[in-house]
Parts: sequence; structure tokens; C-alpha cells
Amino acid sequence: MMYFFGKIYNYRNSIALILTSVISLLLFFKRESPIVKNVRSDVADVAYYILSPKRAYQNLLSIKRENEILKESMVSMQLMNAKLVRYKNENDQLKGMLNFVEESSLSLQPSSVVDMDFNSSVQTIILDIGKNGDIRPNLPVLDINGLVGKVISVGDRASLVQLITDKNYRVSVRVGEKRSLGIFSPTHGTFGKLDGMQKSLIINPGDLVVTSGISDIYPADVPVAVVISAHSDDEHGFQDVFVELLGDVYNLNYVFIIH
Repeated sequence: MMYFFGKIYNYRNSIALILTSVISLLLFFKRESPIVKNVRSDVADVAYYILSPKRAYQNLLSIKRENEILKESMVSMQLMNAKLVRYKNENDQLKGMLNFVEESSLSLQPSSVVDMDFNSSVQTIILDIGKNGDIRPNLPVLDINGLVGKVISVGDRASLVQLITDKNYRVSVRVGEKRSLGIFSPTHGTFGKLDGMQKSLIINPGDLVVTSGISDIYPADVPVAVVISAHSDDEHGFQDVFVELLGDVYNLNYVFIIH
């Protein structure tokens, strides 16, 4: 304690000067004379300029925060817009499916695609319906455009479908005005060929290829593909007929299973 008071005593002159100055300033600024008012104005101006950098920095921080809030709002709006677009697309697809069901004479069971596999030895999709929906193997599967595959395995709540693009897929079809018989087999992507088409048959680009109806699996007249080219040469006994699938195999969200 004595040491503390000793320190104060050593600086007594400085402390007295500071206290005297503060008291003098307080007494001075309490007066209402024109000189005091001018001094107050000058002090205010000085304080304004001294604090200007601080205000500018605070404004920058405020603008930065507002910018971050706007960016967050913009991202939220973009996400919401993407979700609305997805809902619209799903709604359009479901409307198309409903119209397809109403116009079709087939018994159709709608289902959603929950997974797709184009890289394994067998190209497949998984549907969200199985034995719980009375699904069994070898039932044909199509979208609103045409045939996309057949059920090859059934679980209690899901089914595995072999896609028509799989290299081992075959289906009996008819084509042309005379409904000539042939066998569809895939080549690559959404393209395929028709085997067994005799040279005498008239087949033109744009001709519709449909299931023949002679199979125990596929009913007649299910759209399969459209002819893109047909030609023959002397070295082969049959025409080379190439087709493109109608089913949108690589963008399946909803499908129908034919009972």
C-alpha cells in the first residue's frame, strides 16, 4: 500500500495537471457563451473526421453482411425453383401416364424406378413393387412410349427388370404393312436390329415395330421401335433392318407392368 501511494506521490504533478485540465474543460463547456459554442462545433467537426474511418469500416461490414444474406436468399430461391421444376416435370409425367392408362386396353400396374444399373453384365432397373403388388417374373414393362424390358426377379417389395437394351434381350416383333415377323435384338444404346426379315418384304424408314403376340410373355401390338434404315445385298439372305427404340430407357422415372 505504501508503495502504491509512493508511486502516486512521484507523479503528483502530472496527476494534478490532468485533473486541473479536466475540471477546466468541464467548467468551460458548461458555459453558454458564443466562444464556447464555436469551440464545441469545432470539436464536433474534429470528432466527425476522426471517426470517419470507423464509420466507413462499419458500413463495409454492414454491406458485406447484407451481401451474404442476399446470396443465401438467392441460393434458397434457386433450390426452391429447382424443386418446383422437378415437381412440374413429375406432374407432367404422371398426367401422361394417367392418359396412357385410360387409352390403353391393357391391364397396367404403375411403378416407380428406384435404381438403374447399366454397367453390370445384365442391364437392369429396380422397381418399388414386388409380391406385395402381385408382380411375378416375365411380366413386360413399358413406359408411355414403348417396351423397356421384362421382370426377371421379384422380392416382397421390389422387382428387378431386365432392360431391352441388354445384349441378351430378344423379342418377337412385327413390322410394315404386311406385319412381317422378325426378332428384335439390341446393338448399342437405344439402337437395335431386326433379324429374319426376308428380302422380298417392303420395309421403310419410319415403319413402326410392335410385339408380335406369339410369345407367352408379350401381348400383341406393344410399341417397341421405329425403323431407321432397311437395305439388302446379294451376300445375305435377309435384309439388314436397323431400328431405334421408342422407350426412353435412359430416363425412366415411372413405368407400367403389364399383367
